[in-house]
Amino acid sequence: MKGGVNVLKNIDPEKFALAVISSTAANSDSPEAIAKEKLKLYVAAFEEAVNYNKTVIAENKEQALKEFYGSK
Repeated sequence: MKGGVNVLKNIDPEKFALAVISSTAANSDSPEAIAKEKLKLYVAAFEEAVNYNKTVIAENKEQALKEFYGSK
């Protein structure tokens, strides 16, 4: 906690997406199908991390403003 505020951390989208695809087994046999599956999963994970980070930024800003101006 920083100054009494619980500050949420951003996620590195690239690292997150790579972790997701490396920890998920492919459901296909052909290299092309596996590549497509992993690529779709990478893009989805990357986008989820970006969206999460937008939420984190908004929540951290809201918490900081509450602390600065006082909760009303």
